[in-house]
Amino acid sequence: MCCGNCPRAGSCIPLNGYLISCYKIQEALGRYYRATIMHTSENKIYMLWDESHLWGLMLWRALQALEIPRRIVRAHTLRQGLLSTHPPAALLVPGGWARLKADSLGLEGMTGIRDYIRSGGRYLGICGGAGLGLSSASGTPCLDLCTWSRKPIQERLPNFSGHVRCRVRLPHWSKSRNDIFLPVWWPSQFEQGPKSTGDVDTLAQYLEPGRDFWTADLPYSDLDHPDVYRWEQVYGINLDPERLRSEPCMLHGRLGRGEFVLSYSHLETPQSPQANRLLRELLLAWLGYDITESQQNSVTQWDICNIEAAWDDGTLQKCRAGLHEAIELGRSHFLFYWRTPWLLGWRRGVPGSPLNFLYAMTGHALEKRPDVQALRFWEGEKKVFEEYLDQFISRLKTYLIRERLALSLAPSSPEASSDRKLQQEKKELFGSFPGYGGLYGRLIRPLDHLLYLLER
Repeated sequence: MCCGNCPRAGSCIPLNGYLISCYKIQEALGRYYRATIMHTSENKIYMLWDESHLWGLMLWRALQALEIPRRIVRAHTLRQGLLSTHPPAALLVPGGWARLKADSLGLEGMTGIRDYIRSGGRYLGICGGAGLGLSSASGTPCLDLCTWSRKPIQERLPNFSGHVRCRVRLPHWSKSRNDIFLPVWWPSQFEQGPKSTGDVDTLAQYLEPGRDFWTADLPYSDLDHPDVYRWEQVYGINLDPERLRSEPCMLHGRLGRGEFVLSYSHLETPQSPQANRLLRELLLAWLGYDITESQQNSVTQWDICNIEAAWDDGTLQKCRAGLHEAIELGRSHFLFYWRTPWLLGWRRGVPGSPLNFLYAMTGHALEKRPDVQALRFWEGEKKVFEEYLDQFISRLKTYLIRERLALSLAPSSPEASSDRKLQQEKKELFGSFPGYGGLYGRLIRPLDHLLYLLER
């Protein structure tokens, strides 16, 4: 007797004592065939733009330098199903606040990423993108690719940066390598979940600090190790990099038919050749390309202080000039210093990172010749942008002088100034930590969209 599910009566076939509709089998095979074809439909790397700012620019710059086939995507396109209709060879999520990335993706976008990986996709999360891939057990909505989570702040080294010698075991590499130096810029740390399975492997482990390693705002190579404990008493946080030894820096795992790599190292860092090579070989392996020595292996230096403008825009020039004056003011009061040509350093508690972001992004926008759509967008934003810019620069200069006095009286922290009135001013300028807002948020949002239009 026919099951009645197929369009043509009598076309069912027996299987394990049941009549199975040929129509149903064909439909299931069709879904499998379409899924298989879709996962080879676009042999490019997608990079998620939203809530990355400086880190997104840095990764995009690296992909260009390493000659990786690439495409920028936005969170709203992932919410609309881009990963299922035009799946890439891999999805890259740069640094930034994981919580803000989750908010921009929403439930639909997060589900789309998980479904894409389960179906055979690949995911590389760097720093904030790595945090996004972890378990939501800590309270932040995440992708739950594995049961690993963030180590509690009391147990980790909460504020470190620079290069760390690491032991790397990455199966995608064409050659066997042992210890290399990987750059990290204020990452969290991994913690194994209580019900972790064997689906997650450690690809890289921290060993010891490199010469440019900083713990908070202290160059570690200048410190006598016995004094670190005394500094911890002053700062009220862990500062000893021995806490990092043998801790995981990169994880690899599987979800369904797909795989993911979560890296707290910024492999895209300019002039970090060992990290750059690692990134290139991982991505080329995912793309299915032959890895040759003749291709570009490293990312050139990024000098954000010296640019060649491709277009004359008074608003962007005004923004850059105002930020330059504020940075120089901070430098004259020992609040800022240049660590590298792309990276500003700052005293602990001083919001140097937002200024670094705006300065780099404004300079990069001036270096890119706009098309009609970018010009139309920016013309609609310039007037309001300048109004907020004038307020921001004026109040920022006053704030920096007052912060110098506050730091002379008592230490501040990234979370709060030691002066309550000054903390309110800091909040109105930059928003609440972690995250951002205030006048800074009013500036960086349109600037970020302009850069997206310039770089599409």
